[in-house]
Amino acid sequence: MNIGFIGASRILETIMPIFSKYKDKFTLYGISSHNLEKANKFKEKYGISKVFENYEDLVKDKNIDLVYISTTINMHYDNVKLCLKYNKNVIVEKSFTTSIKEAKSLVNLARKKNLYLQEAIWTRFMPSRNIINKFIQSNIIGDIYLIEANLGYDISYKERIMDPLLGGGSLLDVGVYPINFIDMFARTIDNKNEIESFNVNAKMTSTCVDETICGNIVYQNGIIGNFFSTINNLTTRDGYIYGKDGFIKVTNINNPELIEIYKRNNINSHKLDLVSKVKVKEEVNGYEYEFLEAYKMIKKKETESISMPLNDTLRIMTLMDKMLLKIGSKVYKK
Repeated sequence: MNIGFIGASRILETIMPIFSKYKDKFTLYGISSHNLEKANKFKEKYGISKVFENYEDLVKDKNIDLVYISTTINMHYDNVKLCLKYNKNVIVEKSFTTSIKEAKSLVNLARKKNLYLQEAIWTRFMPSRNIINKFIQSNIIGDIYLIEANLGYDISYKERIMDPLLGGGSLLDVGVYPINFIDMFARTIDNKNEIESFNVNAKMTSTCVDETICGNIVYQNGIIGNFFSTINNLTTRDGYIYGKDGFIKVTNINNPELIEIYKRNNINSHKLDLVSKVKVKEEVNGYEYEFLEAYKMIKKKETESISMPLNDTLRIMTLMDKMLLKIGSKVYKK
């Protein structure tokens, strides 16, 4: 499968090593960036066949089977739309777009043209998800009533993070992960468990994007999800799934490293015992799974991911859109 890359971003540097392990599946065909110097450096470093001077030239090339987009969030809508116009399958980095209006437009176009479109929420594709799902389905911790997750990094110095025109702020860049963590596992037992309500508060920057955001999400079956994210500092990044008989602790929700199961002691109900733990291992670095699923689905002529179907993208984008409006972020679009 020939891959084209739109954008020569920092995350692309992280992703590129996975392809050396899967040379039987992927060919690094082409790259295009507004910064041609960066594009050429990627070409030389990773053996990409071609550098295209602009995005349109890349997507017009009929040899490209799949395009991966890693530009800033504000550019996702135009970039994906261009790819779909020229009948290209697409993986686009999170967050999918800056608004639900944009997201719906792209999803409708992809479905109309029977093209594969996938949001790259990598945690949805990782083996850790299935490990956690099996624990939940086994009822080892009992009925779930609360899920908590946080994520924060010291990234406020980055221009794109502070600029509302670039889709800045904590929510779209890092908050999307704890929200997806909550949503994945609130829907493990019932995948029709929809969001009923939410509440959110934020500390805003001088540029009117969210510096720190926290909130809760309530699902139809009563599960509550509490989250916060920040661009100020590194947080614990832990996730907790609470049931009536114990809880699951996930170390680093953005790239799960360890999953621990704690259960109520049979003799002392005020004591919790660690009954199981699983260290998570990846084939390469965790990014490979979203590409392997895209490869599999495109080969089967499917148009959506199993791990991140487009309805899941739309549900999360709808929620984040409402949150942006409520906190008064300048990223919000009417």
